[in-house]
Amino acid sequence: MILVSALCFGSYGVWSRLLGQSFGVFYQGWVRSAVILAFLLPITLLSRSFKPIRKSDRKWFLITMLFTVFSQAPLYFAFNHLPLGTATFIFYGFFLITSYVIGWLFLSEKITPVKIISFFLSFAGLLLTFGLSLAFFSIGAMLLAALNGIASGGEVATSKKSTERYSSLQLTVYSWILILCTHLPISLLARETQLMPAFNLEWFAMLAYALTGLGGFWLVIEGFRHVDASIGGLIGLLEIIFSLLFGVMLFDDQITISVLLGGLIIILAAVLPDIYAWKHPREKPIPPLPPL
Repeated sequence: MILVSALCFGSYGVWSRLLGQSFGVFYQGWVRSAVILAFLLPITLLSRSFKPIRKSDRKWFLITMLFTVFSQAPLYFAFNHLPLGTATFIFYGFFLITSYVIGWLFLSEKITPVKIISFFLSFAGLLLTFGLSLAFFSIGAMLLAALNGIASGGEVATSKKSTERYSSLQLTVYSWILILCTHLPISLLARETQLMPAFNLEWFAMLAYALTGLGGFWLVIEGFRHVDASIGGLIGLLEIIFSLLFGVMLFDDQITISVLLGGLIIILAAVLPDIYAWKHPREKPIPPLPPL
């Protein structure tokens, strides 16, 4: 289940490329959120997953939602202006760093020696990926991939404060409602073309983008119930490899040696805590779920 979920998340870049320039950056965001909500809202209502939000919990809900607003459009732009592997490496590096920083500063998470090593390895990988890619790729696209990593890392890390009392399904529905309510007016104000649904490749990619996100989220939740968190985290990291392979095989993306080396360092930074937890079962942390 976790392996298939990694495949689903790793395919995001493929669907973004197939949508291409036909769909506006904000237009694709609100349309995809509408498709996802069409599936999730009935399930949420039938399962009675909605609970009133306590006044004391609203601050963390608000913080999570603020991160959520920036978790969609930037990466879509980056996928269309960078090799998929490069965009994913930058995104995941900032995702890791943000998760560690927020966990340490606001969630009272312990900063163990292995986390410190992982943190600085992430920085080293990002410096290598960023610094030696400026001559080849768009700096704007790389910065947006970084912004998406910060937003997704912040979203996943701060959501821990809310999922203690509220279901992940409720939080997910609120996130997509907010994306719909923000991206739709921005798309209209930006005068993006509002395309009508049609039977073509672009709309197939739109539907696939939404459904793989839903399927990946469900599979990773179910998968983590049946395996050790550390093993699940290691399997989930194949998302990065899948994204890189899709870019090279389907779109002839060219990955420079420096970007590949930087990406491998970022992957190493991501696997270290899970390898440590695997070797020391008593100190088994639950790794953050992949970004929604």
